[in-house]
Amino acid sequence: MIILRTMQMRFRWQLLLAAILVTATLVTTTSGCASSPRYDWAAERLVGYRVGPSDMLKIEVWKHDELLQQIPVRPDGAISMPLIGEVPAAGRTTDQIAGDISQRLAKFFQDKPTVTVSVNEVKSYRVYVVGEVTHAGEFSPTHTISILQALSLAGGFTRYADPDRIVLIRKDARGERRIPFNMTAVIEKAELVQDLDLQSGDVVYVP
Repeated sequence: MIILRTMQMRFRWQLLLAAILVTATLVTTTSGCASSPRYDWAAERLVGYRVGPSDMLKIEVWKHDELLQQIPVRPDGAISMPLIGEVPAAGRTTDQIAGDISQRLAKFFQDKPTVTVSVNEVKSYRVYVVGEVTHAGEFSPTHTISILQALSLAGGFTRYADPDRIVLIRKDARGERRIPFNMTAVIEKAELVQDLDLQSGDVVYVP
């Protein structure tokens, strides 16, 4: 009888030990999965500001001062230029607009003209901060801002926020993307590559 009880106790301890080992394995695996996801933030930095309706553009053509223009982007997203007429602008970068204008003007000049387009006034810029922040909502700064600056405009985090699991939701010609932002990595590890400049329409979500 004593031998039987000893065998039963030993069996229970073996089961308990096995359970502890399984639990430890699961915890280790879960912790590994919880590490910050890697993302190609550098590729997002190549996008540049995209012009929107009501933005005021300055257009210069080298050696052709008569073509100097300071014009707003119309609600339909286009601008009008001498000689070439309508040029789409909304949703494009200034370099894309300049390249388009230069190509259209080329047939009027012996050499392809050098065109420079700049944004004098930003009026279409809208970004959103939602979730566990003090003042969630829409923000309309007069210049582009970064994720950290947007979080500052929103008044910082609530007590329930998880700053290391912030997500930037971006939708453009490349499709919709969910871009991770880890506050600890940015502040303590100086991973400033994560602090992207926001595009108009971007949503910063704080869980």
